[in-house]
Amino acid sequence: MSSLTPPLRVLYLDDDEMALTLTQLQLLRNGIHTEATSDVLEAVSILASQELDLILLDSVMPSIDGVEFLQLIRSLHLDHPVVFLTGHGADRIEEAVKEFDVLEILDKQEHRLQLPEILVDLMGRKEQKAVNPGFPPSGLPSAS
Repeated sequence: MSSLTPPLRVLYLDDDEMALTLTQLQLLRNGIHTEATSDVLEAVSILASQELDLILLDSVMPSIDGVEFLQLIRSLHLDHPVVFLTGHGADRIEEAVKEFDVLEILDKQEHRLQLPEILVDLMGRKEQKAVNPGFPPSGLPSAS
């Protein structure tokens, strides 16, 4: 990231405390401001009270799964871009979220080491697409 670009601000929601801590440290170490929580109510509170660029979301959690959380925040008119980071069934998630604008679905094992770069790239593409609507999209194919 250039020194003129403000740091990316991410909310990371995951029920696995070890993954939560390690991922938060990895993102922070790479200059990405990261709020991390395993609590859904705290996540909603953070989203409502802080300026954030992106939600990084686990798909499988005990109280509410990632898709249900996405439905909840959209019903609250919180339109933050979402990236799923999952270790389980990306195909199932893709089908469940096709009605929503999800930037990407990433595999925890496959994408773990490149996660900071991937998130910065996805947000850069999103910003470029907003400026230039003809810019090729990244992520899921459109539902049409």
